[in-house]
Amino acid sequence: MQRYLRGRTDLNPLLHFRENRDLPGIHPLPRSEEGSIAAEMRRFARPGHQFEELRPLSPTVRRRAKVLAYYLPQFHAIPENDRWWGKGFTEWSNLARGMPRFKGHYQPRIPRDLGFYCLDDIETMRRQVAMARSGGIHGFVFYYYWFNRQRLLERPVEAFLRHDDIDMPFCLMWANENWTRRWDGMEKEVLIAQDYRRADNAALVDDFARHFDDRRYIRIQGRPLLMVYRASLIPDTPDMVAEWRQLFRERHDEDPIFVMAQSFDSIDPRPLGFDGAIEFPPHKLTVGLQRINDSLDLLDDSFNGSVYDYDAVVKRALGEPPSPYPLIRTAVPSWDNDARRQGTGLALAHSTPEKYGRWLSALVERAQSQPFFGEPIVCVNAWNEWCEGAYLEPDQHFGAAYLNATAGAVAGLTALGGKREKLLLVGHDAFPGGAQHLLLNIGRTLKESFGFDIEFLLLAGGRLEDSYRAVAPLTVAGGRQDLADKVIWFRDQGIRHALCNTSATGAAAAALKAAGLRVMLLVHEMPRLLQEKQLEAVARNGITHADLVVFPNEVVRGSLLEALGIGPSDRHVIRPQGLYTIFEPDQEEGDALRRELGLGPRDHLVVSVGYGDMRKGFDLFFQTWRRMEAEGTRVHFAWVGALDPQLRQWMERELAEGIATGRFHLPGYRENVVPWLSAADAFLLTSREDPFPTVILEAMAADLPVFAFEGTGGAPELLQQRKVGHVAPYCDVRAMAQRVASVLHAPPDDDMLARARDMVAYEFEFGRYNADLVRALMPQLAPVSVVVPNFNYARHLRERLDSIFAQTHPIRELVVLDDASTDDSIDVIVETAEEAGRDIKLIANTSNSGSVFAQWGLGAEIASGEFIWIAEADDLADAGLLATVMPLMATDPSIGLAFVDSRAIDEEGNLVFESYRGYADSLEFNGLAATRIFEGRDFVERFLGIKNVIVNASAVIWRRDVLMAALERCGAELAGLTMAGDWRLYLEALSAPGLRIAYVAEPLNVHRRHGGSITHRLDPARHVSEILACQDVAVQKFNLAPAVLARQAEHRAEVERQLSPD
Repeated sequence: MQRYLRGRTDLNPLLHFRENRDLPGIHPLPRSEEGSIAAEMRRFARPGHQFEELRPLSPTVRRRAKVLAYYLPQFHAIPENDRWWGKGFTEWSNLARGMPRFKGHYQPRIPRDLGFYCLDDIETMRRQVAMARSGGIHGFVFYYYWFNRQRLLERPVEAFLRHDDIDMPFCLMWANENWTRRWDGMEKEVLIAQDYRRADNAALVDDFARHFDDRRYIRIQGRPLLMVYRASLIPDTPDMVAEWRQLFRERHDEDPIFVMAQSFDSIDPRPLGFDGAIEFPPHKLTVGLQRINDSLDLLDDSFNGSVYDYDAVVKRALGEPPSPYPLIRTAVPSWDNDARRQGTGLALAHSTPEKYGRWLSALVERAQSQPFFGEPIVCVNAWNEWCEGAYLEPDQHFGAAYLNATAGAVAGLTALGGKREKLLLVGHDAFPGGAQHLLLNIGRTLKESFGFDIEFLLLAGGRLEDSYRAVAPLTVAGGRQDLADKVIWFRDQGIRHALCNTSATGAAAAALKAAGLRVMLLVHEMPRLLQEKQLEAVARNGITHADLVVFPNEVVRGSLLEALGIGPSDRHVIRPQGLYTIFEPDQEEGDALRRELGLGPRDHLVVSVGYGDMRKGFDLFFQTWRRMEAEGTRVHFAWVGALDPQLRQWMERELAEGIATGRFHLPGYRENVVPWLSAADAFLLTSREDPFPTVILEAMAADLPVFAFEGTGGAPELLQQRKVGHVAPYCDVRAMAQRVASVLHAPPDDDMLARARDMVAYEFEFGRYNADLVRALMPQLAPVSVVVPNFNYARHLRERLDSIFAQTHPIRELVVLDDASTDDSIDVIVETAEEAGRDIKLIANTSNSGSVFAQWGLGAEIASGEFIWIAEADDLADAGLLATVMPLMATDPSIGLAFVDSRAIDEEGNLVFESYRGYADSLEFNGLAATRIFEGRDFVERFLGIKNVIVNASAVIWRRDVLMAALERCGAELAGLTMAGDWRLYLEALSAPGLRIAYVAEPLNVHRRHGGSITHRLDPARHVSEILACQDVAVQKFNLAPAVLARQAEHRAEVERQLSPD
């Protein structure tokens, strides 16, 4: 009524709509594109689709530049502000006044991790510093307030000085303008004036110098860095600055580097006597820029602010020519001072963490080539200017995404290939059962091994909630309507794929599909369980609507579809469920448990694991033990798991008698079942209906003979078909007792046990299971194995591994091959993986292989992905490398390898070349200026047959079978090539009929060039001979034309001239 009829109660809304439905502006529901202040506030007060938790940058990763951030101390009450603005005023008081004035206007801004903090508590600053350092911030620029010998807002900085254990470099920026009531629109009313009295100069200099004495104060070439916000306000500026310089020299033997902020109309520091400048965006960047106010969908008709497009501001900033004076470039993550100006301020619209990260990354690269007094320094405006929308501290909507983008830019990991793929995992509850543990471990594997960003959605809570939260963000839906709201919320976050675990999530699967997501439903249940839990309709709903339905075996698929009356479909697929625990028997724990249970060396122990109810056949387990006892077989049975209370009550007398014998054991639920499987002699599955319990795989991995009843699910089918266990007729306790007894009293069937163990290790490997699920749910994501060969590159490994972990395209696995390094490479590899929370396969040789190509071959054999990236240990990569290359290769099976352009850095990480594209210009101008796909022969004739234009092997992605075939054909030759082995391999690969090569013109690879590299050390004659050898291979395999041979000779002659000592 309020929305449709504007509150009129004299009209029936239904009748009014029926009569006026064809008129303009008449709608039965609010249109989705309509906005309101309340809707925008709700939207921005919760996590958005670009929300990220903090991903700390490893402290050992090399920072490409020193990134400073402006720091506002006005988050504590002072008497002056109490008097001017009201009791208890802090910056937070202003923040509450911000509201959305137009659709998409990001207000309110609400802090998250640090909350509405008070800087009177030094622990707050400790947390800020720890967070800033983990985000790549080198130091803070504290605003310094001095008015004619009176300090304001000094307490946080003074506390910082007293606590010199807080490890954070800093410098000061004198905020030297008058304080007025401009926030209230009364700029002429001065609250406290800045008079620049020369009599105060000595005291001002002394106070600055007191800060310079702190060991943490930022110095460049030994000189303290001192910034001033509005230099042009200082009367007789050059003379005043000269006087300050003299006072600093005479009184403190200091020579500060004076830096002025480029604020308002002050741009060039030289006429004012300053040494350099620092940018203060959005100052200067919006001057003359076109406002976008006319394109806004206003929610506040009185809005009179100025709104500019963030992209346009960035474009202008990056389009500025090199400065003729020392300049610190500055990026701003966002800007919106509505909280201070309330509808009359300035805002930069359409900022995102990715856009900001690219801006900052570009400034970092420029700082390397255009250093400030010899130092690569950039700045961010700001760390905590909340009321101006300029902050890096985490908030409710973006989380730590802007801080993560800062870390990526500092470390050179900014993604050009887009955001990392996010996946929603849905479960029915957090009860500690098998299906719940499966979903938890799927999430852990996809995050830690593959590199997915994941979120969990559960339809109900339970004891495992904290375990889920330890892996990824968890949302628990509170009913049907809340589920519907959550589905829309996840969709709006940008999630496009969901994996729903168990038939009980059928309603969620249907809702997610209706919201436009691609949905996979994992079905584990047999018909009887669905009937018992009254889930047939829910299961039918999910199976009908899901894009893919995955069953663990044919027994489950056939019986369930028949029971639900659903016909066969190619959407119904079988994927044997993987074993998520890497089971390693612990003989010591097993022996200790046997002693605890009173078992002697000749006694046998039979175990089962799970929730003890009728479905799991606890009663059959007990009856099997009683049958063996009755037939004179003294054997211990143990059921590890909680018992159904009702069943326990019915069996109370029988159980008491069994326990009294000392040979029937009920230890209850145990988180760790390794001791029980290590102590056991056999595993007995007595389920009446069980789709495929993972515990039988654990039992096989523990070298235990496994028993099950026929016709109860996937387990007996597997045991019979693969001859890896023993099966008795359905619920025939006598027959089962006889089978168990005969196996226990016979010599172990080593062949069967080995067959079962090998089957589990290969076919049920959990990474393979997850890879199958991902490939089915996201066929566009090609599976890439990353192989890092390493020998003595410990100093570069952290950066290399972090650049792989940062890839936005998920990987299948990361294999690190250490070739008997003599430095601390192994420790660095392990520590880096642990710090990043990622799983790797580390294979360490005990002796050096003598050939990098031997390591390539080993990596290709170990890798399980369809594609392989040989990422050399000393190189780096942009986070978007795989995301950019893989779509090309995945859609064209004729592409056998692809390579990207590279930029070059030196040993210390300083930029040497921005691109290698020019290296091919001598063969064909702009021949590699654009991304394209070449026929193999064409590429060899134009480029690769003459010289190796694939300058760095880390720039190449291979089809695994293409790499292995090429290594097989020419591997013997590679050992004799010191410099050109990779070139020889590329030629061999491209000689295969119909093979094509893709090239990406973006410099996404980072090649580290060493002064002492093989190329630099190689004897000139040997160098030329290897070039000739590869050119001859090209001639032989591609029958090159005479014109190409002539160009080969020209290239050899050019190399000889370059290597000639004359």
